Amino acid sequence: MQNNAQSYVQNNVVSMHSPVASLLSGVVKKELAQLFIVQSDKGVLPAKQSASCLLVPEVDDKVLINMIDGDVYILAILEKASQRSKLSLKGDVTFESEGCLSMTSKKAMQITSLESISHLSPEVSALSKRHTITTETLSTNSQKLDVKSDQAQAHIKEVHGMFERVYQKADQVIRWVETIETLNIGNWVHNIKGTLNSRANNQVITAKSDVKVDAERIHMG
Repeated sequence: MQNNAQSYVQNNVVSMHSPVASLLSGVVKKELAQLFIVQSDKGVLPAKQSASCLLVPEVDDKVLINMIDGDVYILAILEKASQRSKLSLKGDVTFESEGCLSMTSKKAMQITSLESISHLSPEVSALSKRHTITTETLSTNSQKLDVKSDQAQAHIKEVHGMFERVYQKADQVIRWVETIETLNIGNWVHNIKGTLNSRANNQVITAKSDVKVDAERIHMG
């Protein structure tokens, strides 16, 4: 009975031995497809970039490496050889913050996507001295549009508009039409406080029923 008990204990004992891991530093000498050749005190070692090392190692960077189970991993970048840094993340990435998130750059900032970029926010503000948008197709959907500008210029080859009502108020309107202006209107009403002056080389007024001219004095000829 005692022998059976000892045999049971021996079969169910889990060894507490853990793989021996060692940390050492080295310098990246070469970049390969999925490996980095690192020169260390233990010689030249092929190392992989660990998932926790977000900065991509580059040639001449001083790195911290870990040797475990026969594999070598780059855990961190200790010193950069250049002023250039690159973050490399595999798969989908989510940045989440319970507070404010701020990104600041003293030079240019560029966002590039091979598919699409979307903004989702209750309020979006943009402040710049110069804003340029270049696109093949621009679509805007808004329940209310408010535009304020000291000066606006538009160079458009062709304009199509469909409006239920148009309200305009201006101090002065000046318009040049080089060839033809055509109006198709149900009823046209002019209320002019001052003088209506119409000049043309040839002028034709045609009505199907009546033409009425009412004034205190009429000059013709």
